[in-house]
Amino acid sequence: MIRLAVAWVVLLVLLGAQVAAALAHAGWVSGLLAPVMIGLVAFLFMDLGRASALSRIFALAGLFWLVILVGLTSVDFLARHDYPTPMLTRP
Repeated sequence: MIRLAVAWVVLLVLLGAQVAAALAHAGWVSGLLAPVMIGLVAFLFMDLGRASALSRIFALAGLFWLVILVGLTSVDFLARHDYPTPMLTRP
């Protein structure tokens, strides 16, 4: 129980660091802190360190699906172009 309380406090501190970074316009810090927070949740709250192999496989499948979704969203965003429209003149 103490272990979970300490993990919760660490998550709150990391959340505070993310908010402070966002207010300081340093959003890249969130990209560094997010995997740490995900790891804490996965290994301490979900107890994946002592989970069965099937649970670990499903956790990895979830991460794989997340990578697919983020990748497809990025491809869609990067493939869009904002071409200027020609000015139409009236006679």
